[in-house]
Amino acid sequence: MRARRHCRDHERLPQVSESLITWASIALMTRRLTRKPARKTAPVLPAVMPAAA
Repeated sequence: MRARRHCRDHERLPQVSESLITWASIALMTRRLTRKPARKTAPVLPAVMPAAA
């Protein structure tokens, strides 16, 4: 949990809680947007049975 502070409500004003949640969302989205894409692997082709002669 990167935003452990959100587990409990220690803030007195709801605006503070709202701003902390906004910052956590911004951090999460920037991490997701800047993440390197996963490497694509070659597709596994099914084995082809030879035609019966």
